[in-house]
Amino acid sequence: MVLAVAPSALARGHLRTVRYHGYAFTVPATWPVFHLTRAPRTCVRFDRHAVYLGTPSGRQNCPAHAAGHTEAVLVRPLAAAAASAGPRGSAEAPSEGAVDSFTVPARGIVVIATWSRARRMLATGLRHALRPAAVTGPAGAARTRAAQASAGGARASRASRPAGTFRSDAVTWTGRGFDACSAPSPSVMSAWSGSPYRGIGVYIGGANSACAQPNLTASWVSAEAAAGWHLIPTYVGLQAPGACSGSCVSIDPTQASTQGSQAAADAVNQVRNLGMPAGSPIYFDMEQYSRTTNNTNAVLSFLSGWTQALHASGYQSGVYSSASSGISDLVSQYGTGYAEPDDIWIAHWDGQATTNDAYVPSTDWPGSTRLRQYQGGHNETYGGATLNIDSDYLNGATATGAPASPFPDGTFVEAQGDPNVYRIAGGAAMLVSSWAPFGGAQPVTMTTSAQLAALPAYPINGTFVTSTAGQSYRIAGGTPFPVTDWSLYAGQQPSVTIDAWDLQNIGNPLDHLTATPLDGTLVQGLPSGRFWSFATGTRSAAQANPGATGVEDQALSPFAIVAHTGGVGTSVAVVNCTAPRLKHLSLVRARGALRKAHCRLGRVRRPRRWGRHHLLRVFGQSVRPGSAHPSGYRINIRLL
Repeated sequence: MVLAVAPSALARGHLRTVRYHGYAFTVPATWPVFHLTRAPRTCVRFDRHAVYLGTPSGRQNCPAHAAGHTEAVLVRPLAAAAASAGPRGSAEAPSEGAVDSFTVPARGIVVIATWSRARRMLATGLRHALRPAAVTGPAGAARTRAAQASAGGARASRASRPAGTFRSDAVTWTGRGFDACSAPSPSVMSAWSGSPYRGIGVYIGGANSACAQPNLTASWVSAEAAAGWHLIPTYVGLQAPGACSGSCVSIDPTQASTQGSQAAADAVNQVRNLGMPAGSPIYFDMEQYSRTTNNTNAVLSFLSGWTQALHASGYQSGVYSSASSGISDLVSQYGTGYAEPDDIWIAHWDGQATTNDAYVPSTDWPGSTRLRQYQGGHNETYGGATLNIDSDYLNGATATGAPASPFPDGTFVEAQGDPNVYRIAGGAAMLVSSWAPFGGAQPVTMTTSAQLAALPAYPINGTFVTSTAGQSYRIAGGTPFPVTDWSLYAGQQPSVTIDAWDLQNIGNPLDHLTATPLDGTLVQGLPSGRFWSFATGTRSAAQANPGATGVEDQALSPFAIVAHTGGVGTSVAVVNCTAPRLKHLSLVRARGALRKAHCRLGRVRRPRRWGRHHLLRVFGQSVRPGSAHPSGYRINIRLL
């Protein structure tokens, strides 16, 4: 049950002050405060009003399913967040919609805030200007797409996509499965190896994904897939108006198709960060809703955009929904030319472990294209481990993790017939131009040219490398970002030493690095906490995303910031604020330097007393010199 809290709850006498690592903020007095170190089994959920302090535990006890979005706050140590950024990080909050994340470097913390209707209330309590929810493209373009997906409109032709186009790379599996709100820990998954289940639904993100996912990482996906588990990646995005008893972030009917496409783009980023290859299915979780004409048209338009965008990215489309609402609406469009999903996941809790269902004719989604949830939340115990789960029967597409590299990082390899030697870093083969920097010839593992060619084109996101010249980097989207301050990454991290040649010859066919991050790469600036998405060598502001790779703000400054205006896919370059070094400058000169850097002067702190003839100069500034911010960003200074 989700409680409603009106903004008036912040009136004097109805507040409580919460303190963590020296950071103080206010929330309604009725909100519970959970200290995660004291109660590690606490389920971190964003569908209920609560404050969570600390790092979510891999042993949290969550319900089988939760959906929705309301005002909630998670405050965790900055060092732990920075260390976990990248594919090994955890999905701590919804990846789109009404969510923001910011750091407080002076207190060493990261704050993740979600909201439904009371963003201003939450911002007041946190004393931080929260960014608004994601904004979609122009309503006019969205209305056109919505009309195309509604009954009687021009629809994408099923015949334009040959049957089976996207099934060759997926794993079709038949048998029992379960889904849990938070991915179980590896020890629990091992304990459940004796259960009758071999499929598992995992919630990868979305505006209404309610549970934190401290266990869900690329390594978890790879390990559990290798252990024989069949994965069902599930995305809980925008819902039909009024769904979840009104607590869910809703589809805008005038922009439904565009929002469906945007949800698909975010879902693809999530599964890529988790190592799920193209061809994998991604299932959209559309919670039960009232089948009014407006709701039906909005949902069908949204799911049409979802399916078409997934196909364009090379992924399969799946949809989970109640048999009596979303599935029935999809059945009404089957075979009409509507852009229907490849697989459906029917929620019908009748206790029958089968994919046959009275709501879906046998001629619709025939063969191995169905999953069915036949029992709702209940507890089951195997190997001494208890989980609250929904039970499913599968006869459809599932996902696997990308195959693990056969060579550990740091291995020197050589392929028969190839005169070169390589060193493995982040799974990719980095050229060794000379043995001299490595202290002479090293033991080499022989492989085949086919195995060498099958290795990743670039090191996985988050990999740390150090050149033989001594400079360290972190890889994101194939691009090496310099590391200058290890404290931003919770201290010195394991790093693979590679030949400096690889850093000096980016663009050479033998080199496995890129000068600009691959399109779709998500990063989080450190220590600013701002999120960025890359496209065509430029970056644009992105929603908070725990799957982003943490890199230093200073390393991001060479990449221009763009803003999306004038429609989906249209970008115009804008000038960004690159914080200048202000120390020792007078106030007048500091103003000029800020103006030249396209920044603005924020709060100025002066000493209480100073000599009559003493010229005050800048002693400190609120952000690191060289860090990138939106144009006009205010920088606070301290004078002495």
